[in-house]
Amino acid sequence: MTEGSASGGANGDVDGAESPRPYPVNLDIRGRLAVVVGGGHVAARKVASLLRSGAHVTVISPAIDPRIADEVERGRVAWVDKPYKSGDNLFAAGRDDDQTDLGHDGDAGLARAFIVIACTDDPAVNALVVHDARAAGVPLINNAADPVQSNFGNVAVTEHDGLMVTVSTYGKDPSRARKVKERITRWLWELSGRAT
Repeated sequence: MTEGSASGGANGDVDGAESPRPYPVNLDIRGRLAVVVGGGHVAARKVASLLRSGAHVTVISPAIDPRIADEVERGRVAWVDKPYKSGDNLFAAGRDDDQTDLGHDGDAGLARAFIVIACTDDPAVNALVVHDARAAGVPLINNAADPVQSNFGNVAVTEHDGLMVTVSTYGKDPSRARKVKERITRWLWELSGRAT
């Protein structure tokens, strides 16, 4: 539940009179194709989260963070070593396919992307990725630098002792969400320590 959700409360009337809030869900993306455009530290965080969720991950970037490189070396991430161009996010190579020409539907081993995340340091490239993904009918699209261009947002997550707690600022202040998540994490550990 997000603040002011089912019970109404501040900025969250049940009848929807106030501004709409995102609908919080947990998605099963096991075996789904996720394409991350960008290879820096933000991309590395996105890739790690996608892998934990069981997605098949392809990264499109001419350079990658060492954490992504480790996953490529382990065979858990497919890396397309080139700058993004229109069409790249529409399809990506299958797990056992070494093709890097991602723009042709019907090639052996190719599968449509279910999630596309744009997280380069170039706003124009991110916007192009979003445009292409929308045109291709990709279900879930995120511009890590611009929530307005996204149809989903990531949340800060902490897990402990069978619980998963998420924190969101609706994309407005990710650093605040991370700080709150860290406080909740410490509280969960303290709580479990008192319970034993």
